[in-house]
Amino acid sequence: MRTLTVSRFLEKLTKVEDAISIIENAIKPVDETIRLPTWNAIGMVLAEDIVAPYDFPQRPRVAYDGYAVRSVDTPGKLKIVGEATIGRIPSDLVVSKDTAVYVSTGSFLPEGADTVVPEEEAKRENEYIIITKHFPPGKNFDPAGTFIRKGEKILSSGYVVTLLDVVSLLDIAITEVTVYRKINLAILVTGSELFEPKDPRIAETKIKNGEVAETTATLIENIIKTYTPWVDIRGKVLLPDDAETISWYIERQYSNFDIILMTGGTGPSNVDTFYQLASLLEGKVLFRGLFLKGGRPTSAMLLPGGSLLVALSGYPISALHGFLRLVYPILKYIGNVKRSSLPPFHTYAKLAEDVKAKRPQPLKVKLFVKNSELYAVPLSHKKQLSSATISNVEADGIAILSDNRMYTKGEKVPVFIYREPYS
Repeated sequence: MRTLTVSRFLEKLTKVEDAISIIENAIKPVDETIRLPTWNAIGMVLAEDIVAPYDFPQRPRVAYDGYAVRSVDTPGKLKIVGEATIGRIPSDLVVSKDTAVYVSTGSFLPEGADTVVPEEEAKRENEYIIITKHFPPGKNFDPAGTFIRKGEKILSSGYVVTLLDVVSLLDIAITEVTVYRKINLAILVTGSELFEPKDPRIAETKIKNGEVAETTATLIENIIKTYTPWVDIRGKVLLPDDAETISWYIERQYSNFDIILMTGGTGPSNVDTFYQLASLLEGKVLFRGLFLKGGRPTSAMLLPGGSLLVALSGYPISALHGFLRLVYPILKYIGNVKRSSLPPFHTYAKLAEDVKAKRPQPLKVKLFVKNSELYAVPLSHKKQLSSATISNVEADGIAILSDNRMYTKGEKVPVFIYREPYS
């Protein structure tokens, strides 16, 4: 075995903001782009600004079901000469003196018309309508260019495309977009005590006998799928606490990935593997331990081929804290994301009591709404421990405390919500 290049102990803790800067200085964002149909781009990151190719609507468009008429013919009795429906240009229909064309919402305004009479304000008599009041020009339709003008920016590069973005873009005939390729990510689950639960009875027996059901990596996997759609999880494997085995998988299976997340193995014990992997893989350790309470052993190294390896705690909430504080912003950086579609910090809540934070930390909280305000009630100190996994069921969310200081009652803090608050 090669000589170790990193201490097994957490000798110097790095602030999260410094750790992010260290990683950003060591790696580059993805630069490969692809051209996709707009409807296939949901969750992808735009690689260029989207600019309106023309005024929209390109022709005046009807805003109400009713009758397209000339303003000068109102009030009056007008003959219905046709019907303009959405989906086609009414080139064969012209509104002239004392005539009307029935129009539906979203259809183009026929030539000759300069106003629309809502259907409920016209009395129909066979092939005629009777209008009892005057309608000025420009009523109940949207002139050309009302919604957007040619050359106007619609979406910026770095935005994650949402479903509503697709709806809007297709409405103005933008059918292709240029996006960055997805980040290739692998998850290494480490721990000889872990097993993947499949059969309930077998799982119950294993847990009672001291084995541990794998949950941490599954939690992180689902968080990634939910909140970072620009990331593609292309590999996941459960491995024992054996540095040689883990290094073999990294070198032969995941060497060309952008980022590898490892859960577990971040501590200083004989069975922890991160500090051993630095030697085996000849990686450059970027930092070893974060200045956090909950997620403290989070570490990172740059592998010779350029892949980034981030090791998270084996405890679920500690790993979640490491993901929210460190991995999420790094995934945004690698993916060129300026604005995400659904950030994992859902909202802000007022603390219902004072909280002393010795280091930045996650805080398990119950949530309730009172007078339209969201409040966070911390669980007891014992239930805040990373090892107190069962207490997770009592919480409705995780408040993120970013500083080592006293947080006062009523202060607003960001909260990752995973259960509907009490009301």
